Amino acid sequence: METTYKLSDKQVSTSLSGESVILNHEKGSYYTLNEVGTFVWKTLETKEATEAELITGILENFDVVKEECTADLNTLLDDLINEGLVEKTK
Repeated sequence: METTYKLSDKQVSTSLSGESVILNHEKGSYYTLNEVGTFVWKTLETKEATEAELITGILENFDVVKEECTADLNTLLDDLINEGLVEKTK
């Protein structure tokens, strides 16, 4: 079964000028995401998603090659998981 991702309960977020601003309320740390990161975040706000679903959405909405998209998404997901903002669900 493929791993899915979801937002953790340790955060609150809002959109501001096309970017996401996120607060990890346990750490008291703020984070911002660029346009592509915001797309990923908004997707995860609406549903749990697999890496493949996120990649497909990014490729459909942004001018990026699949290899770069995959590498950047993996880095983003790893960072968000390490900061307690996103969780693996399966």
